[in-house]
Amino acid sequence: MKLFQKHIDTFTPTSLDEMNEIKLLNRNDTKYIFHERKLPTILEDLKAYYKVLEVEGIRLLKYENQYFETEDFSCYQNHQRGRLSRTKIRIRKYVESDLSFIEIKTKTNKSRTVKNRIPMTTEEHIRSPRIVDFVNKNAPIQVDEFAHELQIDFQRITLAHKELKDRCTLDLNLCARWNGKEHHFENLVIAELKQDRFKHASEFNLILKKHKIYSGSFSKYCFSFLSLNHQLKRNNFKPNLRHLEKTLYD
Repeated sequence: MKLFQKHIDTFTPTSLDEMNEIKLLNRNDTKYIFHERKLPTILEDLKAYYKVLEVEGIRLLKYENQYFETEDFSCYQNHQRGRLSRTKIRIRKYVESDLSFIEIKTKTNKSRTVKNRIPMTTEEHIRSPRIVDFVNKNAPIQVDEFAHELQIDFQRITLAHKELKDRCTLDLNLCARWNGKEHHFENLVIAELKQDRFKHASEFNLILKKHKIYSGSFSKYCFSFLSLNHQLKRNNFKPNLRHLEKTLYD
């Protein structure tokens, strides 16, 4: 058992039904990264303000994500070029809940995150007729354009504020696989504050600031491809790569 596990166990639990009341499919996202060694003290500070999602008695939940990309990596390239409006398409499986969704995740030119999704049956896949119809009607990329699949798996702690409509997530043990290659982001925690609109006074933001952790840009999707495909352009990501290296190795 990792050191932080005992701290998760001291949180008040919340259920999926309660979490569904604050889905925040159209929201403001604020991201942070930090080394896993800081997690126990951060969790201890968060405990007074947040409840933890528990499913089947488990609080560190597994997520499996299958992303779809075009031949010329257009989704990645839009991000690398700094386009404000961009889209990613994925199948996300919530392992403990045994639920899967096809999701179209869009970052708008007003820095909002909008998720459009529908549930999938266990028999359906990306080229099932109903799924093709959903993607082709709602995404700027058609299913026939998909040429690459990127698998990103991680474990997540999901927290819900006890009084406000705020959620935050803490992702660990990130593993990316593409084209027969695999990369593990060891000791990295990717934190995300999800709000209807950003509030500086959020306890989550203030507690991370107390630990000298500040918001920044980090895309699991882009950094996974950066780690697995060294042919991709990365100029605009160089400051973020330096920040990642400093976070993990300083």
